[in-house]
Amino acid sequence: MKTIKNSLVLSFIFLGIIFCNAQQISILANAGMQGLSYKINDGNNKLKIGGRIGVGYTYFLNYHLAIITGLELGAYSNKTTLNDAVYTTDEIDTEGELFEFRVKTKGYKEENKFNAISIPLMLQYRTMGDTQFYFNGGGRVFLPFGQKSNININQLQLTGYYADVNAELSDIPNHGFETFDNWKSTSKTKLNTAFALSAETGLSFELNDNIRLYTGIYIDYGVNDMQKKEQIKTDVPLINYNDNGYSDRQLNSILKTNRISESAKLMAYGIQLKLEFGSRYRGKGCGCY
Repeated sequence: MKTIKNSLVLSFIFLGIIFCNAQQISILANAGMQGLSYKINDGNNKLKIGGRIGVGYTYFLNYHLAIITGLELGAYSNKTTLNDAVYTTDEIDTEGELFEFRVKTKGYKEENKFNAISIPLMLQYRTMGDTQFYFNGGGRVFLPFGQKSNININQLQLTGYYADVNAELSDIPNHGFETFDNWKSTSKTKLNTAFALSAETGLSFELNDNIRLYTGIYIDYGVNDMQKKEQIKTDVPLINYNDNGYSDRQLNSILKTNRISESAKLMAYGIQLKLEFGSRYRGKGCGCY
């Protein structure tokens, strides 16, 4: 949280400097598929619909080129499902006996949500005329916060297999072996700051001398892993073994396990609208009007 606060202070200072020299100010809104993209060993993951709003500042370099920055707030989510399977870890019971803790799931679904403040830095190319083609290319920094995982399982069966006697124990609540139907739980996970390559393209239309409407598409492709590796321990079970029962136990999010086979990277794409206000570039020596 301290890192985010420091980053925001620096961002506002930087944006303040840009704002004082900005030739155009814009407001934007977009919507599309945005969240964490990763492959999972024994299931699948899909992005869900999210969106972003923000303000932007444009500084012209010449007729065709401009630098764009701003401050944005977005909502991101993805849904992970696990195959019906048995997940095992080695545990020790209250008698000091080693056994294989088996977690059998049916209908496992997990929705991961988080918000992020993003700061773009992009170079824009635009054509001339009342209707213009534009292309923005560059990157964004994402500062995530408020991550939450909502977990739903149709059936969760916890058993213990003792190899020395070749026996699997079940339905013994006072030993931590139970079966639950329609289990629901929540989990929170800290995420890394994300860095993404960003591109936007489309058409813009002159509404009057000082207002221009931009329509188009966007994509953000994360280049770093947002999953904090220090939170992950080898063979983390979906639910921790507890011989005193599970009435107050919470499931472990997929983000805290080693079941993700690739980096968890930010991914976003969709459609975007932007209104740009302010004077237009007239060329060297003429300033803006």
